[in-house]
Amino acid sequence: MKNRIQDLYEKVKTVRAEDYVGHDGSKHERMVHEGFVAKAKRYLRFLPMATEVVAMYFCMLDAKTPFWVKTTVAAALAYFILPTDAIPDFIPVIGLGDDVGVLTAALTAISTHVTSDHRERAQQWIEQEQPWPTTS
Repeated sequence: MKNRIQDLYEKVKTVRAEDYVGHDGSKHERMVHEGFVAKAKRYLRFLPMATEVVAMYFCMLDAKTPFWVKTTVAAALAYFILPTDAIPDFIPVIGLGDDVGVLTAALTAISTHVTSDHRERAQQWIEQEQPWPTTS
């Protein structure tokens, strides 16, 4: 049994994302960044957890973040930014409900890896980008 588990582990270790999504890493990073920023500016004002979502994004970009955390965050953010999901975002009220559920589950799973630095950067980004109009 141990040999089968070791064999499986060795196969998993050799899986490379590039084999599935292509070799242009800078293009993919740019697409994720642009997709997240655009969606964030449009919809984060509706989410009570906006700062935490952006902090998760910065956590994913941090070189010190473990791989499993990065993949969890990437999957949750991909679900958030992709236009096709279980409940389309343009449906009032419930459209973002499934996104909030996925983001909350991901945040719960990785919350110990989101640092105060990530949260500070998120707050600064939100203030700098001003993804929604401020009311005075």
